[in-house]
Amino acid sequence: EAHAQDVGAVYPTLFECEPGTGAVIGEGAGEDSGAEATAITAYARARGIAVMPRFNCQNGPTVHTILTDPRARARTLASLVWIASNPAYAGVNLDLENDVPADRDALTSFVGALARELHARARKLAVDVDGVTHEDPAIATGFYDDRALAAAADYVFVIAWGTHWEGSAPGPIAPLSYVSAVARFLASLPHANRFVLGAPMYGLDWPVARRSARQSPATALQYANVLALTRYTGATPVYDRSVDEPTFTYTRAGVSHRVWYMDAQSVADRLRIAHAHGLQAGVWRLGEEDQALWSSPAIVEGPLG
Repeated sequence: EAHAQDVGAVYPTLFECEPGTGAVIGEGAGEDSGAEATAITAYARARGIAVMPRFNCQNGPTVHTILTDPRARARTLASLVWIASNPAYAGVNLDLENDVPADRDALTSFVGALARELHARARKLAVDVDGVTHEDPAIATGFYDDRALAAAADYVFVIAWGTHWEGSAPGPIAPLSYVSAVARFLASLPHANRFVLGAPMYGLDWPVARRSARQSPATALQYANVLALTRYTGATPVYDRSVDEPTFTYTRAGVSHRVWYMDAQSVADRLRIAHAHGLQAGVWRLGEEDQALWSSPAIVEGPLG
């Protein structure tokens, strides 16, 4: 609410897929409750912010069903078109993840069909994809044909993070060299101005495994959690300029931990990369970020999507 003037579009997570069938589970099933979602939508619309609710499906087999089973495909398309027809919405955000590269063409076909239906109703489509530095249909990220998706959709939100994740060994979340390479690749594609380079605004806390132990998964942290943790443990963050992210270690109950996270400077640096390459800029997610971000010159260069 305090920074609405700096936001151009929001993708509230209001819809999920039912595991197995792929059926769209209705409003309030995602991160926002029904009443809260209504309040967010009303507030955004009153300030000229486009609301495009996110349909989130990250179960690979279910995504495969949506894309390849004719009945499931038709049902999901119809549901999304119906959702987008709500006068409160500018369109929808499609977030399908963890499917295999063999379904690459099926995803492209689905996005094309959905885009045509939405455009016929004066609605827009945003599609979420993993960030890559080059095109390789043979690897996991080959599920997304960035060139074809940008030709069909109005926006392609690029998840430009995740080089280390909850299940990996400790490490930076979105190293600056990786983000720069992703931006260069996107800028080389047709419809480059439709790509939204996404920056993460969270942290990860890994228990550091001993050599004989199996690596334990990390715990996700919002920025406020990171600050509380440093106060509680007395840890002193160090800004690793080689990756442009802060990090620190601490010990609790005899277990060593390593934390990597994003602060205002690291997020702003990634927004600047987007602007420098002629891309739009976005973040995940609003609400508990380092508030110093909003006074950064990087925000002035263009509203967040």
